Amino acid sequence: MECQPSSGLEKLKQLFRKYDTNHTGAMEKDQLFEIMQTVCRISYRDLDMLLLMIPGRDFESIGYEEFLDFVFIGGWQVRTDRGWYCYDSATQASLRAAAWRGEEQCEVYVPPLDQYFTIDLVRLAQINPVTEGERTVRLVGDVPLPPRPKLEIERLVAELRQVEASIAAGLENGLRRCEPMDKNLLEWEVDISFAAGSALQNSLDQLVASSCDESFDRITLCIRFPARYPVVQPEVWIRRPRMQPSFCGAAVTFGGRVCSPLLTSEGWRPESTMIAVLEDVRQTLLAAGVVAEPLKKEYPTLQPQLQRLSTELFITANGFSKDGVTVLSPVEAAPFLGNLARLELTDKICLPQRYANEIYKRSERGAQLKMPLTFEIKTLHGRKRHCAILEFMDELPEMHVLVPRWVMEDLGIEERDAVRVRGVDLDLISSVKVQPHSADFYHAVRDSGQDVLELLTNSLSRFSALTEDTSVPIDICGKLMKVHILQCEPHGAVRIIDTDMDHHFEFKVDFEPAPDLEDELAMQESRKRVEAAEQELIHRRMDARQKRFEDLRIRAQQGSGIDDGREGIIETALRMPDGSQVKGKFREGAPITALICLALESKWAQASIPWGVRLRMSFPPKFLGNDDVISNELHRAAVLVQEEQAPENDDELFAVFGNSSNSRCETSSKSETTADATCWSAPPKQDQDSFVAETQRAFHMQHFLSAGFSIEEAAAKLAAGDMLPPAAVRKRSRPRRPTANLRGADAPTAREPERLQVDPDEREGLIEEVICFTGADRAVAEGALEESGWVTERAVNLVLDSFTE
Repeated sequence: MECQPSSGLEKLKQLFRKYDTNHTGAMEKDQLFEIMQTVCRISYRDLDMLLLMIPGRDFESIGYEEFLDFVFIGGWQVRTDRGWYCYDSATQASLRAAAWRGEEQCEVYVPPLDQYFTIDLVRLAQINPVTEGERTVRLVGDVPLPPRPKLEIERLVAELRQVEASIAAGLENGLRRCEPMDKNLLEWEVDISFAAGSALQNSLDQLVASSCDESFDRITLCIRFPARYPVVQPEVWIRRPRMQPSFCGAAVTFGGRVCSPLLTSEGWRPESTMIAVLEDVRQTLLAAGVVAEPLKKEYPTLQPQLQRLSTELFITANGFSKDGVTVLSPVEAAPFLGNLARLELTDKICLPQRYANEIYKRSERGAQLKMPLTFEIKTLHGRKRHCAILEFMDELPEMHVLVPRWVMEDLGIEERDAVRVRGVDLDLISSVKVQPHSADFYHAVRDSGQDVLELLTNSLSRFSALTEDTSVPIDICGKLMKVHILQCEPHGAVRIIDTDMDHHFEFKVDFEPAPDLEDELAMQESRKRVEAAEQELIHRRMDARQKRFEDLRIRAQQGSGIDDGREGIIETALRMPDGSQVKGKFREGAPITALICLALESKWAQASIPWGVRLRMSFPPKFLGNDDVISNELHRAAVLVQEEQAPENDDELFAVFGNSSNSRCETSSKSETTADATCWSAPPKQDQDSFVAETQRAFHMQHFLSAGFSIEEAAAKLAAGDMLPPAAVRKRSRPRRPTANLRGADAPTAREPERLQVDPDEREGLIEEVICFTGADRAVAEGALEESGWVTERAVNLVLDSFTE
């Protein structure tokens, strides 16, 4: 059989879809033969041979897309008594994923036999776990490389421009500032404020007042874009100030990560804009009633690697995954399950007995169970936690899970909320870094007389699993103190329990100081800052009084005109509040402001700096107003001068400065008006070229970190110019990739592509592409291209095969 060149496999599928008038994805054998004859020189006998190797060959209708994939792409086949048999599409996908991850074995399910088999990807053998018999496996064609992550510079720049334009336009969305961090477009820092009068903005204004630091009148966010953005959602973290945990609910973790349905893999859409993301974050924080901590504190430094709890890193184990499972606490389930107080003393869960039957029944069909049984709980807001099973219960209804109340509170879920429960296979813990919730933890440790690291190690060992960015309670002499899990190794989620009960293992424990713990130096600096702010406020108040006094003098001088108290027939004495007297002579009909001017020029006034003065006659007793004039009744009369006190409210006091007010300790709320937004000048247009190099470096760094390299190893490889192939998922001893062309003489084949004729100018680009994919040197890349006919996909496979041989 020889197929004529076509315009591509996808176009061929489109042709079949055109003839599939019922849109079933399948057609009868005769119709399939007629279409194949139009594009291939194929006989009916050749078609029969092909169909014998495809699952479902006895069906009257044939899935044409699976058939075409097998003919033109190939796949894994197993030798049976009746010849080579091609695994179905689901099994092919599992085998490809296992090859990409570098796994040596892969468990597959064969529906016609209703049995699980183990495929050894190194020896290319199918193993029957029940009989331990083996059959030969081969790969027809090559393993297609996974989609290579692409750095979406244009998309990132466009999103940044859109946010900058929104800030410059003064839109009422609370955005105050947005700029890349260290010229890295994959990490932004964004300032956002909230509506005046909202609980969150009020708490921020109170923090400004207590810290005398106006930078805390907004929340600073850190937005981190993964290498696969926009296919994968960004991460949004609050950097400063800290939020009060008791008010965060499901919206913010103790570590500062913002959680919402939009920022989950299920809710994210690649077309979502960052303007929409920031508005979603803003509304999520307001709806949750989040408020700022009264302490001037920031969140801990973020982990360099993103997506450390990604589903791709923790594949489903034992075939168990249930969406929409209803959560119950022991208290809620007590009326029909009895006393379950023992569950609250653990971090484990209870599931219906039927699920145990599902899991263990797999072993009867040859599946290898992943033990111990550990599970992942994921909420609608994307928060995750990992735990072991306490018990499978007959009385527990299907699609329900029992979860300790303290775990529910940590995940921000309520009774009867829906979650996803998924089986996972976790690695044993090697190290953990924690942070106590409060300084009370240290006081409890001190009172217990125990070493803090020993206490943490013993306490954490009682849990079944740990997950980054979650919290666990530590029992210290009967007191429960919460600690936050900042970092786990070797992965973002680890197990502590082991199937070997006699196995003793140790793990390293490190910790970060509690948010409200300050050392003596920090406390001294804080006191100095507060004292300096108080002194500045005192000086500011005095400046306001002085300005008010000078303004009064100028107005009085202007109002008195030529009447300066030196000439006139009416002699008047002013009695000052300190008992002193000031005398003056005035003409009849002179304005009363001449007396006010005389009072303000006195030594008393120069020393007291009054906020204002009032004039009062002794007899007849009355106050003199600004509209009165000096008359004969004031001749040789005593006029009392009364001082007006300055307002106690600083806002009224500083109003004398008008629009020039620039108080550093101003406590007025910042409203989301256009005037407030436009006072922040939008950042200048960023030069795209100046950011590309740093962004590409961060992009490749993320690629290395996702593959399991340490920061130091990733930095060294970047400095050496190394790059990972797109298939690298985690660093481990990789088995030989089963990508060689293993077509046998008796295997049906699609026509091999012809050797490409490549111009010398194009060769350099192809060589660079192979080097970029594999990290090989130039000579190896060029040799592989020569051998493969200058087809980059084949060359990449040849190079990767040579690495493992």
